[in-house]
Order: sequence, then structure tokens, then C-alpha cells
Amino acid sequence: MKNLVILGSRGIPNNHGGFETFCEELALNFNKSTMKIFKKFANEQNSVPIEDGMIKPNILIENPNPDMSLQDAILTRRTVRAYESKPVPFDIFEEMIQFSMNSPTACNEQRWRILYLDKQELFDELYYRGSAAFVRKTKQAFIILYNNHSDNVEYKDHIQSAAAFINTFSLVAHSLGIGSCWVGHLPNKKELQRYFKIHKLYEPVALVTFGYYRKKVKIKPRKKDAPNIIDKNTFQSKDLVFSKSKNVFIRRILRKVYYILPPAIRKKLRKKSLPFEKKFYNELYD
Repeated sequence: MKNLVILGSRGIPNNHGGFETFCEELALNFNKSTMKIFKKFANEQNSVPIEDGMIKPNILIENPNPDMSLQDAILTRRTVRAYESKPVPFDIFEEMIQFSMNSPTACNEQRWRILYLDKQELFDELYYRGSAAFVRKTKQAFIILYNNHSDNVEYKDHIQSAAAFINTFSLVAHSLGIGSCWVGHLPNKKELQRYFKIHKLYEPVALVTFGYYRKKVKIKPRKKDAPNIIDKNTFQSKDLVFSKSKNVFIRRILRKVYYILPPAIRKKLRKKSLPFEKKFYNELYD
């Protein structure tokens, strides 16, 4: 007799959401057939070329591996902010989006919209209006939008659903030798909606830049191990790290003031601030 524990489901049987439906069907399949479970570790596989703690992306680009194990993809994916000049063909982008549409969504509503960007003037505008500095150097990206017409305002269903989509996209892209960066540093949402003529029911959640890897990618270790972030049954306040509240408060005020300024003035300010952003430019991978 073997026990199967599914974490995160609201109950079985359940016809409420995509994840719950998946869990129900999985449990039914377990009852119908004998299942063999195989466990593989990333260092035992050859699907991700690694040398001295660095991914060798050229091999992945020349020999994309959509069958890469999930464990490999998770352990070797890293945020990438610098890409090859060669664009990712649009049909491959569509395929990555198709895969990502298997991500869970609140109540299985699947209300994503993808705003694909590949024009330099748009990346310049995003930068001058308040986005991250490296965005100017990217050639392809998309803004993920999600229908915000939800009764769950407290926990923001639409934000969670879009976040799950981005996470899946980054893993799918990595298996094809394509790096990506989840960018939350954007102009305010109302301004984005006006500029891109986005319907009021759809909220911009994040920008995702992507492109073929430009060079070797260092696999930086995670800052903590699992036991350091798991609390059992009640929250533990030990080892908490806080930013200086005064500095955070000042940055929030400056950000609000910045977004109030007309785009033309912001453009002049960003040009002067560029030297201070070079450090972030150099942090290409994390």
C-alpha cells in the first residue's frame, strides 16, 4: 500500500480549477494502472551541457531539447538579461506560448493575453518611461496581461495566474536554448494601458524579455537551502532580513514623483541616470 500526497489541491473530486482537475485525473489513473516511478538527478543526465558551473548554451541552441527533464530545467534555468542579435523565430515563440498555456489559472479561466514586442522604439519608450535599463538592449519581449475581472480581490487571482504562466514559459524557453528575464520594473499600469491601448479589463502584470543565449551562463547557487525557509505550522521570525525602512520609503516617494512627470522630462532624467545603472547592466545572469 502506497500513499500519494498532493499538496495545493482544494479537494478531490473537484471541478473548480485546472490544478485540482489535474490532481483528480492523476489519482484516477493511479487507481487504474500500476505506476513505476523513476527518480533521476540532474548531475546524472546529459540534457544540459555544464562545464565548471557554467551552462554551455551553444549546444542547446544548436540541439534544442524540448524533452529535457523538468528537474534539469529547474536546476539550470537562470535569469538572462543579454541575448544574441539573432531573433527567435515567431513560430517558435508561438510554440513556447502554446506550451505555457498549460499553466494553472484561478478557476481554470485561462484569461491570458500576450502583447508581443519586437520594435526598438517600444523598448526605448519602456525604458524612458521607467523600465529597467537593460530593456533597451533587448530585441524581443512580451507583456503578459490578465483579465482582472475577479471576485478574489484580496489575493489577486489574475496576478497569480499570470505568474504561473511566466514561470512555465521560462522553463520551456530554457529547454530550447532561449534565455528570459521576468521584469517587474515597469511604468505604472495605467500609463501602459494608455500607451498600448490595452482594454481596461486587462491588467499588465509583467514584461518578459527573451532571446538566444549570448554566451555561457553561470549557474549561481541559491542563497539559502530549503530548511532555512520552511516554517512548520506557525511563522518563525528568526533570521529575518529587512531593508532600511527609511531608504525604502524615500525610494517609493521618488518613484511616485517620477511617474507623475511628463515622458519628455523622464527621458532627460534617464539619460543622466544611465551611469548609475551600469552596475545592473553587468549583472547579466542570476
